[in-house]
Amino acid sequence: MKKKIILAVLIIVVILVILFMWRLITLNNIKKLNEESIKISNIHYVEEEKNAIVEIWKKDDIVKENTIVINSDTNMTMWKDLNTDEGYTIFNNSNSYLIGAETIATEPQANNIYLLDYNNTIILALNPMVKIRTKEYDNKSCWYLKNGQEEVYIDKETGIVLYNKSEQSGREIKLKYSINTVTDEDVAKPDLSDYKNRYEQ
Repeated sequence: MKKKIILAVLIIVVILVILFMWRLITLNNIKKLNEESIKISNIHYVEEEKNAIVEIWKKDDIVKENTIVINSDTNMTMWKDLNTDEGYTIFNNSNSYLIGAETIATEPQANNIYLLDYNNTIILALNPMVKIRTKEYDNKSCWYLKNGQEEVYIDKETGIVLYNKSEQSGREIKLKYSINTVTDEDVAKPDLSDYKNRYEQ
């Protein structure tokens, strides 16, 4: 009888160790895949939140970002050459601009995975409250991570976050993207001939 109990305990321990290792390896692979997605050189993102829509075009060293704040006059475009650091911030509603684009995003906010960025993957793997599943989102097979109010869908193929709900930031972001669709025209240096420099007005 005692041998059966010991055997049963050993089997349970082995199962728990295997489950832990699977969770740890999966989390590390998800993190690595997500980090690799940042290196994609030609990509277009459309990011939607409750109060804003952000589009990002990236082609090699050129990035363009357009932000529209809903129920506001804010319609701003930033353009930057990451190689030369030349950049402009354009205020479309007032036909004005500033030289520089220091706050331009080279990746969407949705791609900031709080769960993986601020937690040790070993601790996450050990936490039974952290869900790691395969789920479909927007017709794509995704890794689904959930811990309390933190909820993320990550495209299994590219590592790009398609949905990110974070209690920490108080944000809920939905993302669509397309790879190798950005043209030179999409990220062309802006023509500022009809715009005024805000410092010179």
